[in-house]
Amino acid sequence: MSAPKKLGRPAEVDKNKIMKVARTLFAESGFEAATTRQIAEKVGCNVAMIGYYFGNKEGLLDTIIDSYFREAVEVYARIDKQTEKNSEDLAEEFPEFKDPEIRQFCKALVEFGTYAFSNREIHQIMIRDAMSGGKLLFNSLVKNDNGVVPLIHQKIRHFIAQKKLPPDTDISCVSLTLIGAVTTTCISSQVASKIHGFEKVDENFFRRVYIFHIKNIFRL
Repeated sequence: MSAPKKLGRPAEVDKNKIMKVARTLFAESGFEAATTRQIAEKVGCNVAMIGYYFGNKEGLLDTIIDSYFREAVEVYARIDKQTEKNSEDLAEEFPEFKDPEIRQFCKALVEFGTYAFSNREIHQIMIRDAMSGGKLLFNSLVKNDNGVVPLIHQKIRHFIAQKKLPPDTDISCVSLTLIGAVTTTCISSQVASKIHGFEKVDENFFRRVYIFHIKNIFRL
């Protein structure tokens, strides 16, 4: 007679692999249509593993969006906090701007845009969520202090205090313009590449877009 099986947690599988497969299914099929069974089958794990790591499907999506916002903030902040030792490199990369702080601001936006586009499935998930009320998206934004937006607001206020921008600069409209360039492109890259005439969406695309926006904002 065989010994009874011991109960315990299911065989471990890479948590990040579950998240990667899930976000692709959520983006392609929608959150409601995609099932934990489908995710588990594509990962090659037991459905119980999803419950062990994330609790349920809602917890899985919540973790995916939270992780994206945290990493996006880190990408932007890493450039924003760099010191003057990088000034010469940025001067070569952005000869359009004489002011080192403006160059740094533009670089941070380019890095953020490039990162966001490499994770554009997340934006496709979020737009689906937004169309159905946006509860998960809103909750994730609140938990992550609204992502990159407050950092952009802070930088614009700094430029106003330094008199590099006029005192009546509409901070909300500026940030919406800068963030909108990312979200619109991530939701549909075909809009940018085919309709608006860009060859392809890559780091050079975001560099071109943000140089244009920064020039207009600072009236350069």
